[in-house]
Amino acid sequence: MSRIRQRRLLKALIACGLLTGGCEVGPNYRQPHADTPAAFSKAATTQPSTVDPNRSPMVNWWTSFGDAELNSLVVRALAANHELKIAQSRVLEARAFERIAKSKQYPTIDLVAAVGRARGSAAGYAFPYGLPGMDDGLYQLGFDATYEVDLFGGIRRTIEAAGALAEATEDERRAVQVTLLGEVARNYIGLRTLQRRLAVARANLDDQSQTLEIVTRRFKNGLTTNFDVIRASAQVTATQSTIPPLEAGINQTIYGLSILLGDQPTTLLAELSAQSPIPIVPPTVPVGMPSELLRRRPDIRRAERILAAATAEQGVATSDLFPHLILGGTAGVQSRDTDYLFSQHDPSSGFYLAGPIANWTIFDGGRRWANIDRTKARVAAAASAYEESVLSALKDVESSLTAYSHDQTRRDSLGSLVGQNQEAVRIAKQEYSHGLVNLLDVIEVQRNLYVAQDALAQADQSVSSDLVSLYKALGGGWESADTAPPTATRNASTQESGTSSHPSGEVR
Repeated sequence: MSRIRQRRLLKALIACGLLTGGCEVGPNYRQPHADTPAAFSKAATTQPSTVDPNRSPMVNWWTSFGDAELNSLVVRALAANHELKIAQSRVLEARAFERIAKSKQYPTIDLVAAVGRARGSAAGYAFPYGLPGMDDGLYQLGFDATYEVDLFGGIRRTIEAAGALAEATEDERRAVQVTLLGEVARNYIGLRTLQRRLAVARANLDDQSQTLEIVTRRFKNGLTTNFDVIRASAQVTATQSTIPPLEAGINQTIYGLSILLGDQPTTLLAELSAQSPIPIVPPTVPVGMPSELLRRRPDIRRAERILAAATAEQGVATSDLFPHLILGGTAGVQSRDTDYLFSQHDPSSGFYLAGPIANWTIFDGGRRWANIDRTKARVAAAASAYEESVLSALKDVESSLTAYSHDQTRRDSLGSLVGQNQEAVRIAKQEYSHGLVNLLDVIEVQRNLYVAQDALAQADQSVSSDLVSLYKALGGGWESADTAPPTATRNASTQESGTSSHPSGEVR
């Protein structure tokens, strides 16, 4: 292409951009379509605690457990957790970067003030340092202004990408909040489970100790052998050995909860050391429809925003193939003497320079095309990541529903087993006192009772933890804090009330 044709093409492109107000090159973003099933599995509908696909999950789902202490812990965690604060700081950083991108829509104006002194060389040319062999000063005051005309949408695509990334960072903060709520609830349920298991161990230890006292008296009266005393004592010792790990686990779990609340490890010891029941699941659990995951799960929302940003960045890369038009100018006053800098008697001190500058790279060894290919690859990767996040979310919900259903069945069986073993212990102790059964039978049923009661406590933990996992898989819990200022000093009372502001939420 000849230089004349190049100039004509450049003029035509600039004129087209100025007349049409600019255009945006690169692909326009369209939200991806994700295939989701019509409904979730109904594996849990036959259990005492059923799922309701016709109602969306509660916003403040933790309030469905009806535990005031858990509600209080959640409020304090939302206000002071350090991971959540870090995530919020990243949001502020991303929003600041978005404002930086938007600033490119406006002119840049610099105020310039300069003071200099120079001596011209007598052996060379006088300009620009003054007359040969003479010292002289120069005072200058003015401003520079530049403005890039966004002919082909490169700046607008940059703003679009920055905005999408800022929204992705916000969804990342929401994902941190969902995880935090799940961790607080799971740790709290684990704490109450350990306390119940400790109470069960101590109760069984008392019962077995009473049996040991009976055997010891019978041995002293010559009604049994020393072997029975040793066996009963061994059973007591075995139960005693289970208590220290449970006590240690209780303290360690309280330490973990304190850290989640942004406190010292021992802060909650006095508050949480007293035993309290394991949170009970509600009779009905609303789960909503699979299609709702696309707007509710923060990780899916984040993946979609990253795809939008990658698409916009492809437009930024494409805009580099076209000319850049910059409008610029410089104006000011200068003089060799400050007295004449703004003098009306010396109007020649003013100066200006203004005009457009067109810049069009016509050869760079394929760098711009390679950059476009790079952004296309990022778009493809982001699209696959979005699809993967949807499939992963569906798997999480189905897995949680399955676990919730089967663990309820197991808990019901263990509840019956505990009742049977309690009756067996009562009968065995009564018959042993009449010499109808031997000590081994009593020890066996007592051991079975302890194992069944301990397993039932852990089964109750599993059911409650499964519900926490289900709500986390459904992406619930981040909406409640979005209406409050993103600071650590938000009003805790609105969180603790458990009132939902979500149209499809529930209040229990």
